[in-house]
Amino acid sequence: KKRRRQANLYDAVAGRVSAYGFINPNPVPQKRHSDLVSSSTVPIRPDEALYKRKNAPTRYAETDHYFAHQHLAPYQELPDSDLLASIHAYASQYYTRMPRKKHSRAVLRSMDETALLTMGILIEEAAREALGETGDLAFVEGE
Repeated sequence: KKRRRQANLYDAVAGRVSAYGFINPNPVPQKRHSDLVSSSTVPIRPDEALYKRKNAPTRYAETDHYFAHQHLAPYQELPDSDLLASIHAYASQYYTRMPRKKHSRAVLRSMDETALLTMGILIEEAAREALGETGDLAFVEGE
């Protein structure tokens, strides 16, 4: 009997895992109610995938590493989560399109949480500089 591969955290980070297992890369179009999205095609967050696994530790709010940002100084802010999700989605698609010969496991895992946070901080700083303090520089052409 052939065993099915279990989804891992890297699969969840790449958006290939739903609450019901792997997401079909070639979904069959729905004929009825095309505006409805099946929960089997909606990716779950990596932390959800991690804590849904068999023998996963019980998750407690006071020890949850996802709340570690609360211990940062007031001047230290994490990048916006939507920005980080967008950067991650872009990197995932970029690596997916890359020919297999050109990438290795090290390259695929190069966009880890530290690299993702760094990219988010750099993009937010660049946007802040380009837009100015009030955002009124958004519509001003450079000289």
